[in-house]
Amino acid sequence: MLSISELGRFYYLRNFHDMRCKYARVLSVIHQQMDREAQAGEVYIMMSKDMQTVRLYSYEKHSCSLYEKRFDKGYKFMRVFHEGDRKVFSISWDDVVVLLGSPVVKTLKIK
Repeated sequence: MLSISELGRFYYLRNFHDMRCKYARVLSVIHQQMDREAQAGEVYIMMSKDMQTVRLYSYEKHSCSLYEKRFDKGYKFMRVFHEGDRKVFSISWDDVVVLLGSPVVKTLKIK
């Protein structure tokens, strides 16, 4: 079970959109893009290109967890922007809560 709290460290993987990947590939991307190994208490956030799926990968005490949240058609996650060209950047707990809990309406159908 994925357990995250404001005590964790959160990182957004900016250019990683492949939702087919599981643990080994995510660890490889973290190693390649951050030049480090996953540490206990860290959560890595990835978003699909269509912005309808977000995955959170957590590493705790020699075990890994993967959590996925997906919106229904017509909704998507808000786009995450960061100045600069870094592939990975830190994201605050407050921003994680906003990202996961605030669906964006893609189109508005008026009857």
